Amino acid sequence: MRGKTVVVSHREMPGFAVMTPGKAATAGMTGLIGGAIVGAVAANEGKEALQQHHVAPPETAVSQGLLKQLVSRNGARPVSAATNVKGGNAREIAAAYPQADYVLDVFTTAWMGSYYPGTFSKYYILHGTKMQLIERSSGRVVAEGFHSYKGEDKEHAPNYDGIFANDAAFLKTETKKSTDGATVTFSGLL
Repeated sequence: MRGKTVVVSHREMPGFAVMTPGKAATAGMTGLIGGAIVGAVAANEGKEALQQHHVAPPETAVSQGLLKQLVSRNGARPVSAATNVKGGNAREIAAAYPQADYVLDVFTTAWMGSYYPGTFSKYYILHGTKMQLIERSSGRVVAEGFHSYKGEDKEHAPNYDGIFANDAAFLKTETKKSTDGATVTFSGLL
């Protein structure tokens, strides 16, 4: 990649939802349509909470860490772009960024809070990330990785309100653990 240009893809803020025992019970009793409605309500509540607490998109930290490594280790040259992509296959993503030789595409696959089974009052954060480095000219993925994180500290886990307490400190800390782990995992692939 020495001397080649690389751009980081831009995506919309990923969704975040918290599944509570009440929402899970309602979804279970009302079937697919009820479950979809419950999911939409949870996603809307999550979106509002992210905005209220100024939570940054998780993939931003990962992509910026990886971009620094591509520059320092591989000699790539970063270029900026403001084009948003909403998904699609590698060829479609590559086509959205004609100004670069490579596209670094990092995005959230899942991001949610849920209660530990059997407690109904202690919550953990689940976060999944995917990374793909796309050769723009061919639309071919030349490096790809997945990372998932699930909070495991049940003893210090908060209740529902604690997820967003202190300007969403718990959510931000747990998401940072995930993004730090994703950066380390993906670094070994580039």
